[in-house]
Amino acid sequence: MTRLERHPLIDHYCRLGSVERCLFCGSLGASGTEHVLPKWAQRDFNIQGSLTIWAGEHSAEPARRKVARRPQLTITLDGRICETCNNGPLSQLEGSVRSILSPMMLKAEPTELDPAAQELLAAWGVKTVLLLELSFRQHYPNSRLVPGYVASEAEFAWLWRERRPPPRSLVWLGCWDCRSSTPMRYEPSVAPVPSNGASLKGHFTTFSVGFVVFQVFTVDFVAADHDGATLWNTSVPRSLEAALARIWPAPRRTVSWPGPMLPYDEWARLVTWDGVLRQGTDTSSS
Repeated sequence: MTRLERHPLIDHYCRLGSVERCLFCGSLGASGTEHVLPKWAQRDFNIQGSLTIWAGEHSAEPARRKVARRPQLTITLDGRICETCNNGPLSQLEGSVRSILSPMMLKAEPTELDPAAQELLAAWGVKTVLLLELSFRQHYPNSRLVPGYVASEAEFAWLWRERRPPPRSLVWLGCWDCRSSTPMRYEPSVAPVPSNGASLKGHFTTFSVGFVVFQVFTVDFVAADHDGATLWNTSVPRSLEAALARIWPAPRRTVSWPGPMLPYDEWARLVTWDGVLRQGTDTSSS
């Protein structure tokens, strides 16, 4: 029995298939503006003036190009989420995660994360990564060499209903020296998942907010179950084991954060798992 059959709500949502409907609940009237990075993050960072948005790959820093300037830390997604979801489940998630995440991202404050806190951070990380990709596609189309993955309707519906990452999702947490000058960084990779047919396209993204690094993998779990797809990577390379802690699926133990802080100039190590993963190519083996 597939996940789709077990969750009639997802089955119903997937049949709607209209961009005019809310990404999460499927209702009509998705006309609001969602702050992909919450307003409390803008306030806590206390950034004065505007920020520059750059496009480019980690391996091509000298060739990166300026895309836009944004006032403070405003990253939005327009017309894709209804007011009910924006002011309800999404607002509740943002409010719940702030007390944990804010001291971590601003000061790299040592934090003990029990399984409940890990699940909360993982849900926030998945939600943020999926919406960031849509926001960048909406506001800065064709600006990147390696665009990320557009999540399936089932993944959004699962987040809305279950309030936790979808099946087959994986989330790791790390610490990176942002030098307080890089409040956010986002870098996606293609992540094929071998199945009985052709490989399914998954989503592996490294995303930082302040000192906190999220690494998120997601895939259309309905299609993956149907096609008998294998599991994606579950372990990082030994060279990064101390720096990256898996928080989803939660390991049923307390996770101490941060591990060793990765230096500012070693961002590429995170994105590629020390050269194991490649942007825009097969990332199905570790």
